[in-house]
Amino acid sequence: MADASSQTVSEVDVVVLGGGISGVSMAYHLKTKCPDKTFAVLEGRGEIGGTWSLFQYPGIRSDSDMHTFGFGWKPWNKTSVISPGADIMAYLKEAVVEHELDQYIHMGKHVATAAFDSTTNKWTLTTRDGMQYVCRWLHMATGYYRYDEGYTPEWDGVEQFKGEIVHPQKWTDDIAYQGKKVVIIGSGATAVTLVPSLVEGGAEHVTMLQRSPGYYFSLPGKGDIIDHAITKILPERLSHWVVRMKYIVFQQAQFMFAKTLPKVTKWIFAAQTKLLTPRGFDIATHFTPKYNVWDERVCVVPDADFFRCLGTEKATDAKETRKRAEVVTDHIDKFTEAGIMLKSGHELEADLIVTATGLNLLNNFPCNAMGITVDGVPYDAPQAMVHRGVMISDVPCMSFTVGYANGMHACHLRTSLASSILLLPPPPPSLSQIG
Repeated sequence: MADASSQTVSEVDVVVLGGGISGVSMAYHLKTKCPDKTFAVLEGRGEIGGTWSLFQYPGIRSDSDMHTFGFGWKPWNKTSVISPGADIMAYLKEAVVEHELDQYIHMGKHVATAAFDSTTNKWTLTTRDGMQYVCRWLHMATGYYRYDEGYTPEWDGVEQFKGEIVHPQKWTDDIAYQGKKVVIIGSGATAVTLVPSLVEGGAEHVTMLQRSPGYYFSLPGKGDIIDHAITKILPERLSHWVVRMKYIVFQQAQFMFAKTLPKVTKWIFAAQTKLLTPRGFDIATHFTPKYNVWDERVCVVPDADFFRCLGTEKATDAKETRKRAEVVTDHIDKFTEAGIMLKSGHELEADLIVTATGLNLLNNFPCNAMGITVDGVPYDAPQAMVHRGVMISDVPCMSFTVGYANGMHACHLRTSLASSILLLPPPPPSLSQIG
């Protein structure tokens, strides 16, 4: 990667903020579509990858297929469709090296302020270490949540708990869970990933505590028979395109199906859940949401690993069986010395509590925590409107990309669109210049 600390980038045509999937994709499109444009990618951390570099909890993986989550310009050639975070990081680094994008990426450059001047139609960016970058166009690829901390609700009695409490965003390798009773608060993609990973990693017992149920659907973790047939018959790039299109069509079709026939879709989900959970499992309480499918994001469960953990296994003395993991649907009353007291009066014992309770959204989306002004007027997100999913009203010469709830390919399309904007003629001079 470029060592920005030993050089001063006085001016480039485009600055991209963020070195995650969107930032790397934007760099590729700028290099290939706009070869006459100069650009720099500023990454605030010491490594590319964004989410996949930040999160280190056990089992971290994609929650959508890698054929659409990955780049259209670089085939995903691994067998896993729902892929581990380490494989995603390797894929990103490989893409950067293959297309010689590392020369444009500057690490450790956290932008503190961005100011647009309409008299020059240029942005001036100032980093926390005092460097300045001047550009004609600013692209935000910083995501939608804060990297410094995850969201943790306030609970009574937290200070009484004698065990350890950790948010997945702050997970480190020295956190020991083997042989311990673990309670995971939350039921989203992170929780559904952690349950089987902690069970397989040696936790004594894992409980997923949720306030209300969500939708889960199991898909083959390494692709289906159609994927395998296509990759065997067709050349790599063509098979990549065909499989990618298949997943895009599937995503959109099942989303539209769910919206058109919500009752049928709920029945399909319930039927699969009943098939995959142990006999007699209380599906009505734990896996029957009050809302329709795709009113909220659906969690993908590769190879039913989450459901399989809900079964039983022989205890060490081989005379009795015990649950490896369970789902509890209830509300937290307070924390106790031994765990969590629920409003039902039941107490969950725990040695380790994992608060998989979500992310802290950026307050001034999509401008991260930096201060941004246009001719000295601060940008105020609630007063702005989004245009075409990539630009913001009253903020000139700036675009952004962010993933969609039901299709990551939309993010890549908008990255391509944002880079295409730069092919348009430069903006006219401001009125002050004309005068």
